[in-house]
Amino acid sequence: MQPTPWYKNFWPWFLIFFPLAAIIGCISLFITAIGNGPDMVVDDYYKKGKAINLELIKFDKAKALYLHGDLNVSDERVSFKFTKGDTSNIHALKLSFFHRTIKAHDFEATLTPNANQEFTALLESYTPGAYSVFIEPVDASWKMKESITLPTTATVLVTPNYK
Repeated sequence: MQPTPWYKNFWPWFLIFFPLAAIIGCISLFITAIGNGPDMVVDDYYKKGKAINLELIKFDKAKALYLHGDLNVSDERVSFKFTKGDTSNIHALKLSFFHRTIKAHDFEATLTPNANQEFTALLESYTPGAYSVFIEPVDASWKMKESITLPTTATVLVTPNYK
């Protein structure tokens, strides 16, 4: 009687399985770690700090202009209407929606004025969730910020602060 070849027995395959599974797991974790690096890492913190100070000056300018407004966001449309402040030189607004945790869900909209002194734009589809909304004119001379959860039917009062 001839002995059976090794590859037809159970124990060699059982002993090979666990190291092979560990190698495949390590390779997949390595590929995942390489492809999904953190978005918040900054190389030059000094330059980033200077940029933050410039942004704070923009918030202070909005406060000095005493800008206030109402923000309405529906499924397809966003509108902003100033309720207080000097808005004579504003020809268009840029709204930036930054998702709190996932950078891929961020989006922007450019709002143009209509006859009712309301700035409006149509929205493309977005992912529901918590967003920080930055409102600024196209020339980026001032900036306002508000936190919002989309979708919403409520009117959000926007004031010049940088909470």
